[in-house]
Amino acid sequence: MMQYSNPFTPVFGNEPPILAGRSQLIDNVINGLESGPGEPNRITIFTGPRGSGKTVLLTAIANKAEEIGWIAVHTSASEQMLAQFIEQIERQASSFLPKKSKSKITGLQVSGVGFQREIKDEKPLTWRAQIEAYLEILAEQNIGLLFTVDEIMSDCKEMVEFISTFQFFIREKRNVALIMAGLPNKVLQMFQNSSISFLRRAFNRRLDPISMPEVRAVIKKTVELAGRNIETNALEEAAEKTQGFPFMIQLIGYHSFNQSNRKTISLDNVNDGIEEAKYDMERMILDISLFELSDMDIRFLKAMLNDEDLSRMSDITKRMKTSASNASHYKRRLVNQGLLSEAGRGKVIFSMPMMKDMLQEKFQK
Repeated sequence: MMQYSNPFTPVFGNEPPILAGRSQLIDNVINGLESGPGEPNRITIFTGPRGSGKTVLLTAIANKAEEIGWIAVHTSASEQMLAQFIEQIERQASSFLPKKSKSKITGLQVSGVGFQREIKDEKPLTWRAQIEAYLEILAEQNIGLLFTVDEIMSDCKEMVEFISTFQFFIREKRNVALIMAGLPNKVLQMFQNSSISFLRRAFNRRLDPISMPEVRAVIKKTVELAGRNIETNALEEAAEKTQGFPFMIQLIGYHSFNQSNRKTISLDNVNDGIEEAKYDMERMILDISLFELSDMDIRFLKAMLNDEDLSRMSDITKRMKTSASNASHYKRRLVNQGLLSEAGRGKVIFSMPMMKDMLQEKFQK
C-alpha cells in the first residue's frame, strides 16, 4: 500500500505549506517595509487567542522580509531578549559588521622573539548604542532591520526597555520595523503601561477566524500537495469543525490524513480525525486556557452552556445571580482573553472551537 507524507503541520510556530487567510496582513507589512521609514504598518501588533496563528504569521512575515533584503530577528518576551537580538543580528549580518577584537597589541620585542598581546575588553556599549551602530552599518548597504516579538508581556522588564528604546529608532527615522503578537489581555496590559504609551499608536490587528470558503480551499490544496484527494462531504465536515481556527485546520487535517493510507480521504477518516483532534485541542490549548481563569470566569462560561448558539447577557446575568455590571466585567475579561466574542448588542459567543463541547462534558455530566 502506498505511503503518503502528511503535509499538515499542527506544531506551534511551524509555517504550513499553505497559509490560510493572512495574505492581506502579510502584504500590508511588507508594503510598509518597502515604503520607507514612517509607514504605519512598520509597527503592528497581532492579537488573538492561542491557536489563532500568531507565531506562524510572524514567521511568514519575517521570511517575506528576508526575501526583499531585510534582516529579521525574532524572540519571545523574556529577560534575555535584548541579548538574543544582539546575537541574531551579529550572526545574520556578520558579512557586513566589523569583526570583534577582544585583545590589543601592547608592545613589540625587537629581539625577534615576537610581540606581546594583552587581553583587554573594551567598555561595553549600552544596548541602544550597539543597535544604533549596527543600524548605521546596515544603512550603508540599504538593509532594513525587522524585529519580531512573540508572546508580549507588560511585566517583562526587558520587553518594556526594548519598546522604550525602539521609539527612538522611529524618531530618528531608522530603517527598522517592529511586529509583535500576543494574547488579547496581554496586549491590553501593554497599552496600559504609561512608560511605553507610544505603543498605543501601533496598528492593532485582531486575527479573526478564516472564512469557510478559504478553509475548504486550504484543506483541499494541502491534501493535493501530498498526491491525495478528499471526498466532498469529508471536506465539508472537516472545514466546518475547524470553525475557521488556524490551529484546528492543521490539527483536523493532520489526523484525518493519518486515518487512511488510501488515495482518497473519506468522511469516516475525517470523523475519526476530528475525535483525535478534539483530544489534542483540549490538552494543548483549552485546558491551559481554563487553568488561567478565575472561579467567576468559569461561572460565566457555565452560564452560557444551555444556549443553542449565541448567549444574551441578560440571561447570563440571571443565571449567575449577579448584577449586570458585574457580569459585564467578566464578559470583558473573557473577551480580552480571546475566549469569547461579542456577537451584537448584548450578546456573546464562544470564539474557540470545541470549548463549549468540552465545558459541557466537564460540567454537565
